[in-house]
Amino acid sequence: MRAPAARRPRPRRRPGAGHRPRTGSRSPGGRAAAGCGSHLVLGPRTGYADHEARARHETAPPRLVAAAGAWYDEFGNLPVDLPLRTVPGSPLALAPGATATRWMEGLTTTDATEPAGCAHPHFGRWSAVTTRAHGSGRVTCVGTVPGRELASWLAPAPVGGWRDLPASVTATTGTAPDGRRVHVVHNWSWQPALAQAPAHLTNALGGASVPAGGSVSLGAWDVRVFVAS
Repeated sequence: MRAPAARRPRPRRRPGAGHRPRTGSRSPGGRAAAGCGSHLVLGPRTGYADHEARARHETAPPRLVAAAGAWYDEFGNLPVDLPLRTVPGSPLALAPGATATRWMEGLTTTDATEPAGCAHPHFGRWSAVTTRAHGSGRVTCVGTVPGRELASWLAPAPVGGWRDLPASVTATTGTAPDGRRVHVVHNWSWQPALAQAPAHLTNALGGASVPAGGSVSLGAWDVRVFVAS
C-alpha cells in the first residue's frame, strides 16, 4: 500500500471521517484527489448525511462505493474495545494491542482487499479496514474509530505535532479562516494530566500563552482551545 520511496513520492493521505459531500455532488473532492494520486482515508460515517444532516438514501459510504470497492448497511456501538487482526497477505503490520473502538461498520468488499478484520464472533464477519487502488491513488475505508496503534499507521507523523499524549488526552487541530492553526485539547479523565505544547500556543479564551515544548496543564474533564502563533 506504500509506494517505494526510491520510485515515487509517498501519496498524501487525506482523512475523510464524517465528511458530507454537498448535495448533488457527483465527484467529491476527495475521490477526485485519490484518482490523481492521493491516498483517501474514509473514516466512520463519511458521506452518510447531506448538508442538512439528513441520511442519504444511498448505499454507504454514499457516492464513494465504487471508488472504495466496499459498502456497509450494518453498524453498531462498541461498549468495549475490540482487538484487530490482520488477514493473510495483508500489507498492514499492526502493532500489538491494536483495537477498534467506540463504533464499527460492517464493511463488505466488492473488489477491495481487506488488510484487517476484527477478532469478534459478530463483527468479525466483516472487514474493519478495506483498501482499493483508484486511478493513480488509493481509497481506504476504516470502519471504526481507530485505537492509537491503528491511528499511528494511518498518520505516522502527527499533523498537529502533539506527541506522547497521556492515555486520557486527545488533541484535535484545524485551520481557522485566517490561516492560523487551532488546537483543541481534551482530558477525558477525572485525573489531571500534562501535555507538551508542539508550538507556541495562545489560549483562545484567556489569552495566556505556552511556549513550544512547555507544559499544558489539564484538569479533570478539562478542555483547552489554543491558537498557534
